[in-house]
Amino acid sequence: MDRLEVRVSITKLLVALMIVIVPLSVIGLILTERGDKALDNSVGNDFKSIAQLYSNEVAQAMQNRIAAVGILAKEPAILNVLASGATAPNAAKSGNTGSKGMLNSNASQLLRERKAINPEFLSITVTNQNGDVVAASQQPPKLSYAQDAHWQSVYNNGQGAAKISGILDDEFTKSSYVDIGVPVTDTNSGTTTGVVNAAVNITDLLARFRDAQVANGARAELVNDDGAIVSSSNADVFAHKRSEHFDALRDSLGNVQGSQNGWLMSHLQNGAYIVGYAATGLKEHFPNLGWVVLVSQHEHQAAAPIRGLEQFALVMVILAMFMLTLLCVYYFIHRSQRYEAFQPEIQAGSARNTAASSYLNEIGADSSSSTSLRRV
Repeated sequence: MDRLEVRVSITKLLVALMIVIVPLSVIGLILTERGDKALDNSVGNDFKSIAQLYSNEVAQAMQNRIAAVGILAKEPAILNVLASGATAPNAAKSGNTGSKGMLNSNASQLLRERKAINPEFLSITVTNQNGDVVAASQQPPKLSYAQDAHWQSVYNNGQGAAKISGILDDEFTKSSYVDIGVPVTDTNSGTTTGVVNAAVNITDLLARFRDAQVANGARAELVNDDGAIVSSSNADVFAHKRSEHFDALRDSLGNVQGSQNGWLMSHLQNGAYIVGYAATGLKEHFPNLGWVVLVSQHEHQAAAPIRGLEQFALVMVILAMFMLTLLCVYYFIHRSQRYEAFQPEIQAGSARNTAASSYLNEIGADSSSSTSLRRV
């Protein structure tokens, strides 16, 4: 009387559990799968935004450096020294006296002042249309650049165009730099009268990509459109190392520059990676600067904050299905054993029925014989 007992038919319980657990388990699996894809999509979009931010910084930094050199190309002192004719280059070729005179000119003094104001300038030289140096911020390594491929591409036979060289290394300052060449255009005739070339430091720009981690364990790298790493946490442009993530993107997208930005699941030998990418847009004006920013992280590491919750939900679904299966097995085994317990009684009853039938048949036969004798 002190116990509260609830008796439920196992058949009804099993049916109720099948009606409840099976649909909920299917729905749980579907929601878990959708949640996993939604998480990857969210992380991928975050990485795309970070890649866009980095690419905008790279593009803006390079454009600022180009603009700074372009301002020098429009300075009156530079225009005057180029308009003065061939006296400056001849003086420079005459020896130390002429070279010192060139360095003491108003144009050279202006270049030194700009170099002191802007520490990004490592050196600045001005050459005329023949490639001869007519002004410099310091003693130039050579007095003529007529045979220099970079100078020729900037001067372009009088049809000048701004150009940026590949990344170079300055052993003296231990820095990475590029040569930015801007043509000097005569304001009256519109012809190219010379070239201003500046060695511009970009070490701080590349250092952003050499950090160990970006955004909660993700890694950023700057690569060229041929797959070569420009700067990353474990390589630089001088290591001539290829980016596995960029190769995977190119295999999937074909042309990364065409898509500009986005994200993709990259499957490498050591697992799946979420990779966000964004092109800097510098290739449009400078063909050798097809730089692309990649932000990547292993998929399991990126989804780690809620991956445990997803795994717990999946385990609970599997456990519920397992327990339901065990209950079904127990029910059918118990039902079979119950019917087997009644089998001997059924057989005994059948034997008794058979004996009774035989006895009745015998009685019937005897009755028939007695009736026949009476008639006789």
